[in-house]
Amino acid sequence: MMSDVENFMDNCRAARENAFHRKYEQSSILFRTAISQLDRYISKRTNNEAQQQQQRFFFSLKVKSLLKQDMERVKNLAEMVVQLRQLVNNTTASSPTDLPPTDPDNWSLPPPMPKKHIIRNKASAVLTSVDRKTTLRSQVTPKILNKSTSQVHIGRNALNRRASSVGRAVKEAPQPDETNRSDDKDKNEKEGERIFDEKGFDKELIEIIERDIVQHRPEVSWKDIAGLKEAKELLKEAVILPTMMPNYFKGIRRPWRGVCMVGPPGTGKTMLAKAVATESGTTFFCVSSATLTSKYRGDSEKLVQLLFKMARFHAPSTIFIDEIDSLCSKRGVDSEHEASRRVKSELLTQMDGCASDNSRVLVLVATNFPWDLDEALRRRLEKRIYIPLPDKEGRLQLLKLSLAEVSLAADVDLEEIAERLEGYSGADVTSVCREAAMMSMRARIINLTADEIKELAREDVDLPITAADFATAIAHTSPSVSLNDIQKYEKWIHDFGAS
Repeated sequence: MMSDVENFMDNCRAARENAFHRKYEQSSILFRTAISQLDRYISKRTNNEAQQQQQRFFFSLKVKSLLKQDMERVKNLAEMVVQLRQLVNNTTASSPTDLPPTDPDNWSLPPPMPKKHIIRNKASAVLTSVDRKTTLRSQVTPKILNKSTSQVHIGRNALNRRASSVGRAVKEAPQPDETNRSDDKDKNEKEGERIFDEKGFDKELIEIIERDIVQHRPEVSWKDIAGLKEAKELLKEAVILPTMMPNYFKGIRRPWRGVCMVGPPGTGKTMLAKAVATESGTTFFCVSSATLTSKYRGDSEKLVQLLFKMARFHAPSTIFIDEIDSLCSKRGVDSEHEASRRVKSELLTQMDGCASDNSRVLVLVATNFPWDLDEALRRRLEKRIYIPLPDKEGRLQLLKLSLAEVSLAADVDLEEIAERLEGYSGADVTSVCREAAMMSMRARIINLTADEIKELAREDVDLPITAADFATAIAHTSPSVSLNDIQKYEKWIHDFGAS
């Protein structure tokens, strides 16, 4: 009990000392603490010894009222200090009493003349000079007229903006950027291209998607892709046939909304997506994780929502998301960030949410790690096809496509080379062809200086590729995909494939 009384006395003493030293906020806090201690003391005494300690009870109430009065005085002092500080800092506010006294016999300087008359005089002077020169009938006259009229418009716009800032209701002329943008929009709409203009999104986000994502016609056809007949047939059924037979693909026969291409790297998944956009004539949105991430909170989700709105606006369209595992991996893992989870939720909602969507938008994704995909995304990707390594026929076609612009020696047998390249991906086969095509140049420039290399003719360097060149290139280039990786892909397709 003595310790409580001592604490109470210490708080009261410290509160008064802080008030004396003009520390009103700390003083009010200490007064409040002392009052709460006194309340606890009163409640404890009244519950246990109410009849025996009546004098102490009334004395405690009296002390409490005095402390409250002191605390109110301290609060009033603190408020006065704050008001005085505001008055001192507010130097811009002035009243008529603050102005210095003026002598009625001494007049002040007249106000400056408005610049409106000066601009009009200059414009009229330019126009009169132009009128005087009209007798010359030269080609300089239209330039002077245009310059003078532009000066007049600039001066009027400046005066209008100044008048509107004072308080006059003046209608400003449209800015040149806005007029040019509206003219470009009307021009593009007349040419047949629709312009997306959504009021609920920032123009910067729309420009990001139009600049970095939209590709209207990637120049890649089915002939540029070797092999992969099953994948081509499936993509034709999912994208191209619905544009040719819209009355047939309805109801249960609606087109597929999500296709996932799974396979080792370098097998042509991205080329297939570009060929889909080219052959179908749809608007192609090429998306990666970098284009849908932003340092500002909420912008990533807005970009996803805006992407699908633009795709529905330009329908039929194809949204191709390369390396989808980096953007929509499994949720609930320890390394997942809150922003990444929001982006995944928005992407899943846009692909197949509560709102009914009849627009023809195909989401085409590619991944090298299908086992890292989220389960909900895997369900929304209705078709999951395997893009395997090229077989012998596919490797032969790749060799012919890659070597179409170079000459071959008579001892080169492409079928034999295709057999030797078993286990190589499409990118590996292209690398072998590039390595073999560089062999003749490397052999020719050995022990030559830079000046001697510059003097070489093209016929001395561009020699036919021999079988020895291919043998050296194959020896120097190993396959990038191992047998264990192939087994993992085949197991995942066996468990979750839908082709």
